[in-house]
Amino acid sequence: SGEYKFDPAEMTFSVGETIEFTLTSETEYHTFEVDDLEIFREVEAEDTDTFIFTFDKPGRYELLCTPHLTQGMSGVIIVQ
Repeated sequence: SGEYKFDPAEMTFSVGETIEFTLTSETEYHTFEVDDLEIFREVEAEDTDTFIFTFDKPGRYELLCTPHLTQGMSGVIIVQ
């Protein structure tokens, strides 16, 4: 698509909820990083990565793709 974004850019989950994330890169290397939740995943160009995560503490967490942060590739995860 040529856009640097997470889709959706804002995600809301409940404490104790277990989510399966699927990360797909169209043409470039990307990261999926939430430092405060100790999440760091990488996906290579034209590849897909799937992982499962259980949210165990409430808060508002910044989601980043470090290689493309200056292009606006960031988001928010809210855990209630």
